[in-house]
Amino acid sequence: MGSIESILLILLGISVVVFLFLLVYKGRLERKGDEVYRTTPERLNEQQKALLRKVDSLSKPMWFVGTLMVLLMLASVGWWIYQGLGL
Repeated sequence: MGSIESILLILLGISVVVFLFLLVYKGRLERKGDEVYRTTPERLNEQQKALLRKVDSLSKPMWFVGTLMVLLMLASVGWWIYQGLGL
């Protein structure tokens, strides 16, 4: 395996791990949001807003990491085809 292939696959692996971590974290926040509804009405509004801010703040990093994953996959496949053609 060449150095470019190694770098692409390592970066792809790291981006997959980060994306999965963000998905799990967002899921836990959303599950925590369901528990907020069982609290007192006075605290409900401030806790809901805080959780919504946290969940909304994850959308850009998830979009960025997801796009990076797709680009790295395409680059890996492109490099694999390039090597297969012997160019």
